[in-house]
Amino acid sequence: MNKFNKPAVATAVSMALALMAQQSALAQQSGDGAKPEDAKPAARKPGAPVQELETVLVVGTRQSQQSSINRKKNAATAQDSIVAEDVGAFPDRNIGEAISRIAGVALDRGDYGEGVTVSIRGNGPELTRVELDGMGVNSGAGTNLLGRGLEGGDGRGTEFRELPSDLIKSVDVIKGSTAAMTEGSLGGGIIITTRTGLDFDKPFYMIKAEATQSDLVKKTTPRYNVILADKFLDKKLGVLLNWSKARTVSENHSISQGGSNNNQGLLRLADFDNSPEKTFAFNPNTLLQSDPTATVTLLASPKTTAAGGGFFNAATPLEILTQSAAAQTKADCFTAFPNLTAAQIASIQPGTRNATVNAAINQRNSEQMTCLNQWNDYHPSNAGGFRYNLRGQDDRRDNADIRFDFKVNDKLTVYTKLAAAKRHVDDTVGFLGVGSTPLFNTAVTDNLTTGIRTMTPGASGSTLASTYSFPLATANNGVTRPLMTGAMTTILPGYTVDSSHHVTSYSVDNGSYGTDTIFSTIDTDSKTLLAGGEYNDGRLKAQFMAGLVKSTAMRYDRRASFGYNYGIGNFAVQPNGIWAFTLPEGSQNDQLNFPRYATLNPAVAGAAFNASATNPVSVPAYTAAQMPQYTNSTLLNVIRSFDSENSEKQGKLDLSYNLVDKVPFLTALKGGVQVRKNASDFWTGAGSTIKEPVGTYGTAGFVPGVYMPQVNTRFNLIGCENTPGSLAAGGNPCAPYGYVPSNQLNRGIGGGVAGTTTLTRAQYEEIIRQTMTLAPASQYYANAKDRPESLLDGWNQIDVNKLFNLAGVPVRLDCFRQCTATDGKVYDMPVSHAVEKVTAAYLMTDFEVDRVPFTNWSLPFGMEIAGNIGVRVVKTDVEGTGYVTVRSNRIIAGSFNPANPYAAGGLQAYSQTMNTSVKDSNTDVMPSLNLALWPIADKLVLRYSIGKTVARPPISKLLPEGTCNTYEFATGTTEDDGSETDQGCGRFGNPALKPQTNVNQNLSLEWFPNRDTMFSAALYKQRGLIGAPTLIASRNDVKLFKDSSALDPFTGKPLADSEFTYTTWDNQPAATRRGFEVGMKTAFTFLPSVLRYTGLDANFTKAKSTQGQPVLDLISGDVMPVAGEPKYSWNASLWYDDGGFQARVAMQVVAKRYVGFTPGQSNSGIAVNNYPSVGTINWRLPYNPGAPIFAPRTAFVDAKISYKFKNGLEIFADARNLTGERGQSNTGGYQDYADGIPSIYSDNYNGRRYTVGFTLRSPR
Repeated sequence: MNKFNKPAVATAVSMALALMAQQSALAQQSGDGAKPEDAKPAARKPGAPVQELETVLVVGTRQSQQSSINRKKNAATAQDSIVAEDVGAFPDRNIGEAISRIAGVALDRGDYGEGVTVSIRGNGPELTRVELDGMGVNSGAGTNLLGRGLEGGDGRGTEFRELPSDLIKSVDVIKGSTAAMTEGSLGGGIIITTRTGLDFDKPFYMIKAEATQSDLVKKTTPRYNVILADKFLDKKLGVLLNWSKARTVSENHSISQGGSNNNQGLLRLADFDNSPEKTFAFNPNTLLQSDPTATVTLLASPKTTAAGGGFFNAATPLEILTQSAAAQTKADCFTAFPNLTAAQIASIQPGTRNATVNAAINQRNSEQMTCLNQWNDYHPSNAGGFRYNLRGQDDRRDNADIRFDFKVNDKLTVYTKLAAAKRHVDDTVGFLGVGSTPLFNTAVTDNLTTGIRTMTPGASGSTLASTYSFPLATANNGVTRPLMTGAMTTILPGYTVDSSHHVTSYSVDNGSYGTDTIFSTIDTDSKTLLAGGEYNDGRLKAQFMAGLVKSTAMRYDRRASFGYNYGIGNFAVQPNGIWAFTLPEGSQNDQLNFPRYATLNPAVAGAAFNASATNPVSVPAYTAAQMPQYTNSTLLNVIRSFDSENSEKQGKLDLSYNLVDKVPFLTALKGGVQVRKNASDFWTGAGSTIKEPVGTYGTAGFVPGVYMPQVNTRFNLIGCENTPGSLAAGGNPCAPYGYVPSNQLNRGIGGGVAGTTTLTRAQYEEIIRQTMTLAPASQYYANAKDRPESLLDGWNQIDVNKLFNLAGVPVRLDCFRQCTATDGKVYDMPVSHAVEKVTAAYLMTDFEVDRVPFTNWSLPFGMEIAGNIGVRVVKTDVEGTGYVTVRSNRIIAGSFNPANPYAAGGLQAYSQTMNTSVKDSNTDVMPSLNLALWPIADKLVLRYSIGKTVARPPISKLLPEGTCNTYEFATGTTEDDGSETDQGCGRFGNPALKPQTNVNQNLSLEWFPNRDTMFSAALYKQRGLIGAPTLIASRNDVKLFKDSSALDPFTGKPLADSEFTYTTWDNQPAATRRGFEVGMKTAFTFLPSVLRYTGLDANFTKAKSTQGQPVLDLISGDVMPVAGEPKYSWNASLWYDDGGFQARVAMQVVAKRYVGFTPGQSNSGIAVNNYPSVGTINWRLPYNPGAPIFAPRTAFVDAKISYKFKNGLEIFADARNLTGERGQSNTGGYQDYADGIPSIYSDNYNGRRYTVGFTLRSPR
């Protein structure tokens, strides 16, 4: 008789499995409260007897599935996990790509199709803390690789491309919260755990090699990885060594047709079809009437005493929109907003040089033009035109780490780890402009008697008789005229317009090829040092760790362009929304017609220049006959350069005391302390004025100024040929050939040119021939589905690095941190410096209830309740140093115009840059509660969690950086309240920004029918308490320098008592997001034959946020979704694994999402003018509203196959973006062409990527 009965064995097996699960789970990491013992203490009763006694060795995909399911089942709060049971067998080479398969995780695939950053439940990378073995990940410049500002990130995000996946053991995406978690994640955090030296029972090695190729590049690049592990000293010392090296060459092909930065879109500047029907109608209901300017006159012109005083009031925005919407003809616009009569003009105080009268007339003209814009037709942008873009990147990465784990005794284990990662990127962005830009009113004649505008004789283009235009500029003392009837455009006759009032084809004869290339060099370097350990005597468990992560990043971009006019170009929109470009039949023009780039222009007269304080060299005037001939000049720009350092120092101690059998219902008491110091230094290499000149130039006692050069600067490259007159006596010959620095003492600062390289015409042509040599690697948009037939096959880009070398221009990469100024002394360069000191402590307890409290009555149906409750207190001290430039603007006698006091020609600016420091402190208290109700032990659980989460503001929004101007003409004047008139500043950081704060709730039902299967459904709510720090707020009457010793750079007077107006960052109104997630994992082991080796992972997410005042489409009035939030997303992955052969096909679908509203920048020349409304900018007359920007639905399909041999060899192949998915931005169906042709801002394609390789592991 067997002495072990089945129920007893089953019980023992269940307990053993539970213990094994506890041993394999993560020790509590900073930010990882998700440990088995947190939610389900070891003493809890075993579940129903397990009847299966058959031993099955589960490996590969099923083993990883089972481990990830166990981690989810045993977690202390809501989480999802990915586990790699085999070393080097993480499901994706990129961690971000792997976790994007989890419900609620959105992946940004970047420009080249590789996962860059992730968002969790709608919270972006800046709001998602990522930890690796307990330390915050500091990856180079984080999301700052484009620099700070509009194009770059804010530094707190994690760049996943810098994280190797070879040693990854598990990744947990924490969607709930516990008191033990490190703060910094608003909707969910990411905890990455790597292998330890004690994980291996015997010596281990792994060698991996692979080769990758993109169908756009056609170049194979390698990746290598080696892992070695062994134990020493009687298996007490474990040593793990990892090294990897990779190179990836990628391309991205894109088309820009949305104007300035692809966020301008189609414009309405002229009436092409002369239709009596409106193109659009204003919608007054979309006006934000709560805005203070919405119902107030936009201009109050003071009237003369003779006219009775008071003001002549222009219309309010509400009146303008209401009366314009009511107008049914253009004549109605002039009835609603009639020209000012002579009597009305006479009643207005004229002001200096008629400035007040002209302002009133201009205001009325803008009101009329607003109304008339409703008849103007859609046409391509007048800024940027159509542009073909080809971006290539050569990315080289090196990673290495070594870890030592030492088992001191059965209770104490200690470890140390050193890791290093380097990355070098050469990035080339090439643009080919084809001269599609339609221009307006560039060559016109105004008949002042009839008020009619016509095209200047001999000019090229069309006259648009039914379009109205602003009058030409008047003389200083003249009076502005009313609108003129008629306009001209460079679009030639023969254009076509569809039934929805869109220009669909046109030609221009001023077309030009513009080859523009940016070459970027990026270097990042990060190092991590960890030391810690764990003590466990059965009751008391202590985990301790100290660590340092330090990273540096440097970037500098060089840019150059060449161009020439080719003449007539034809453009037509295609059925897919992409505009086609063609040349006339028989045209011999092409991009590589090098002599056309070096054509000499006629000589022109040269103006005289008198020596000054910043330029000691005088230049006399020359006639055209005395001047040489020049080619078009080329600017060589150094842009977007920066140098940075980031670091995190951390020390922490976590304690846990087992209360089982000690205190009823409580299973553990936990507490801990954590100290972190995050530091950030950011140098832009900006130049500055150290000291303004003293005295008057050319007189005794004059002392020149002191100027600091800057890294970001520009140089001229030009061809020159002498003429007989330039070589004659008194002529102005070509400058010495070669590079000559500018005579300006402050050369290269701001927009100034640092120097010029002059060549002969032939040399200029030759340098273009030698550098416009980067030929395309493949056909433009090669193998893209639905590739437009009209696309060109490719073009040559400029070898910018070679061009800079041949031109001999000096790039000052030695000037980021310190530099030699014009006085010969070395000065520190301006730096943005920030330090965050964080002190955190927490206390929490685990509990478990399986009976009615204080009785022996079991809960119904054998249910159990487990969970934890706790609180975390975090004190954050912030110290920051930014650099502020103060400009003192002094009146230039004889040139200053009181009617236009800010005109640059009337003011002389004196500037000084200084560092300014701030301090702030903040304390957050974050309670949390997690409950897990088990109606069926080990099978079915209902979880509920609630907790407060915070995420600190971006560093760039905290620092006091910006430019302030003081104006002599404003000094001593007063405002209505009697205070001195405010001086003006730009946008400043706000050290008092509050951390974005939520109260998150999660309710989920999870079913684990067997060890291979999991089903879950979750509802979550993120209730915002403090909103995102992205609100641009105005501040008035602020003594900005009250605690500073700053002085006016001209007068030397303290600025402490001066009041300033400026804009700064503030917290948005808080929003609430609700979401629903369902997910499943299963292995089809019940199916027959080979189907039993298959499995399916799938999930679906749907989310919706509520906002106080929604963004509306200004024409239709439709409510726009929350920016960046897709309505839904889903993932599905079908896999096969029989222990030898493995295959996986994964699909990732994201619904279309609203991105923003045009235009993306405030600019008077952008021609998209909105009015006061939610979520829009550029509020200015004449109103001509923009359109929404949407990113369409995407569906990416990736696949991988592999075969494992018994000797440890595995061969594999994978493919990404199998279906050739493209990215795009469009209007989302608004303002489309007729017949449903979409209105597209941009289109891009990064191709398919294929990888083959092998892995050789130690045999099992």
